[in-house]
Amino acid sequence: MKHGKKSILLVEDSTPTRFSTRRLLENKGYEVTEAASGEEALVKARESLDPFDLVVVDIHLPGIDGLITIRKIKEIPGYRYIPVMVLTADAKVSTVKQAVQLGAVEYLCKPFTSEQILERVRRLIGPGEEEAPSEILKKHLRKEINRAKRGNTKFSLVLAQRGAGRLDIAEINRRLRRRLREIDEVVVLNDNLVALVLPLTGAEGSEMVVKKFEQWLPEKGWRFGRVAYPENGSNEEELLNRALVLLAEKENHK
Repeated sequence: MKHGKKSILLVEDSTPTRFSTRRLLENKGYEVTEAASGEEALVKARESLDPFDLVVVDIHLPGIDGLITIRKIKEIPGYRYIPVMVLTADAKVSTVKQAVQLGAVEYLCKPFTSEQILERVRRLIGPGEEEAPSEILKKHLRKEINRAKRGNTKFSLVLAQRGAGRLDIAEINRRLRRRLREIDEVVVLNDNLVALVLPLTGAEGSEMVVKKFEQWLPEKGWRFGRVAYPENGSNEEELLNRALVLLAEKENHK
């Protein structure tokens, strides 16, 4: 019997699209496995102990295309009734019809919005297992700690807290994601507290981000707790606690 999060095999050759889609789905509580080609997708589908709950396939792939990938996945034991969603840059009736004949039950045209893909995924396999924002943040911190150890690099955590403001927290999230690098993470902890995880960024780099932050979101009253790995902590708990202490000190010195 299968336990745990609902799992998705994401087959997409565009690195930016694959990265952003995986991050979106993981933040909504789904477990996502990436494949950059049809061949890689077939290997991961066969090697998985249990069939994935959903397969999302780009039509235009290097090597075997998405249509052949769908056909071959459906031939793997256990995948006959697994839902497949197609991603496509063109919505030709013939292409969509062929995908449906091969077993696809949903398609989404590129470019697509976060709301569009989430709505379709929820419709096919239900909602993900929502994680608490603090746990999502800790997971990102653990990932960056492991990456920094392997590459002997640094990264920074910035907690940004506002006393009051008119901007909706969802709008704050959108503005930050548009302006930060693709590798950076934004985690909304509550309506007035946002965390930024900045890979390959030391203390000086995070200070620059804070200065730009105040330009991107010109609301008064923002306070920041900035910490860097490994100077300010050796694990996610130490880094987060140190950043919270710095925030509290700013609050006390208002």
